[in-house]
Amino acid sequence: MTATNPDRVSPHLQHLAIAEKGKLAALAGDHGRALELYRTALRLASEMAAPTPFARHYTDCILESLERQGRHGDALALTVAACEELERRGTHAPLQRRDHATLTLRRAILLLFLGREAEADHQLEQAVAIAHPDRLALAAELQAWRRRALTITAQTLSEALSRHGYYTVRRARVRPDLARRATLPPDVSRQEVT
Repeated sequence: MTATNPDRVSPHLQHLAIAEKGKLAALAGDHGRALELYRTALRLASEMAAPTPFARHYTDCILESLERQGRHGDALALTVAACEELERRGTHAPLQRRDHATLTLRRAILLLFLGREAEADHQLEQAVAIAHPDRLALAAELQAWRRRALTITAQTLSEALSRHGYYTVRRARVRPDLARRATLPPDVSRQEVT
């Protein structure tokens, strides 16, 4: 392994650092600020033609902050759009198929939060089918609950999501050192994004 020149930093570290700063805001409960930072990171990544996993990760962070704010309808609309985009592109590679399956699972979860159980059941079936031969443990658990006609409250659903590692933004996975290096573009305000 060779040492890297600190003056010669990857241009992708700029948007990554901004996203890490967003994660710190989310963990502090400031999801409005987190959303602003995630969207800025996503915009910069797009402008730099960054590899797709960056956009996918930032989208997950955006969806999570919307969910944490209780904005399940907004998160669902974005998830549906992301699923449609993946369907349009085709999901032939294993990683693309896994992404599509987890987004479809998220769609089912959001539908459960919104009380739209029949639609959620369909999306759970779709997620499992897309993931095959891989297994989505969370989807299997939710399907088992639905088959047994158990009442799924927001609290039991949230507990299951935490237990299965559903959430992307976790304190142990954030890089505060990178967040401190974030330089925000001048157009990024301190106002909350709605």
